[in-house]
Amino acid sequence: MKKKLQFFTFIGGMTLAVNASAQRYLTEIFDNSEIQITSNVIYATNIDFLTSDFLTDTAQVADELIELQTAAALGTEIDTAYFNPADVTTEVKVTNIKMDIYQPNQAIDSIENRPVIIFIHTGNFLPEIINGGITGDKIDSAGVNLCKQWAKRGFVAVSADYRLGWNPISSDENVRRGTLLNAVYRAIHDIKMCVRNLKSNASDYNINPDEICLYGQGSGGYVVNAYVTLDQVAEYFLEKFIDPITNSSFINSDLVGEINGYGGALNLYQNDDVSSQIAFSANAGGALADSSWVDGGEPPHVSIHCVRDPFAPFGRGTVIVPTTNEDVVEV
Repeated sequence: MKKKLQFFTFIGGMTLAVNASAQRYLTEIFDNSEIQITSNVIYATNIDFLTSDFLTDTAQVADELIELQTAAALGTEIDTAYFNPADVTTEVKVTNIKMDIYQPNQAIDSIENRPVIIFIHTGNFLPEIINGGITGDKIDSAGVNLCKQWAKRGFVAVSADYRLGWNPISSDENVRRGTLLNAVYRAIHDIKMCVRNLKSNASDYNINPDEICLYGQGSGGYVVNAYVTLDQVAEYFLEKFIDPITNSSFINSDLVGEINGYGGALNLYQNDDVSSQIAFSANAGGALADSSWVDGGEPPHVSIHCVRDPFAPFGRGTVIVPTTNEDVVEV
């Protein structure tokens, strides 16, 4: 009996020790008053596909793209006319892409190398209301509440916007498919820049640059799934990604940049030699473009989906545009 009591005392002590050391990140150890929120931090600047007009005056567009590419390469200031959609002097428009940072107040939290979770919102790659819903940016209530909960557990949480824009109302399935694929591709590039920005400023936020995780909801889940699996050019040359008119991929890297987000006539991101590698990812409600993209070497990944999702299949099937109920692509 004495041996049994000693055994249970030992196990109980071990359990208490494990619980004490694991309390942070598993349970809320800070309250709302101890959470610091820094809103609208600019993490990148790039061409805005929602407000740019690439077709009216192609010669002017070409000149403006050269001017913007030059400014991006030299790190010089971009003229304010490019940021104002109402300014008719420019056809090409650019936008600052922003994030909100939730963290335990650094005056209270003594931990320095804190892991990061980046929340990537849903919204069908269109602004809210236009997308048929009331969600679609970094201040969606789901994202705000998740980020607060993560911050109260000791994480640094980031809710990040990304660029939007595609054509869901085209009667041509190929236009719908091509423009949506490019919207996802641009969003991947944006979130990679978000990761790089956090790594470059790790000391400002007391974060561990090797412990950055992604959590995508809905459309954000599509971004996460592609972020961690799309790593070869051949992967966007699958048959379903080929434009039957040009007989080439809908993704034209000469225009929108290569997989890591650099280069391309319609892309301003510059290679700063900062890795966009992440440590972990989670998808809640997004789909994977093709199962062949999972070819080994990806970071640990968790995927959660609703069995009866009417727009994205639980197994294999066709993505439906929520705004129009039209088919887009098999996933």
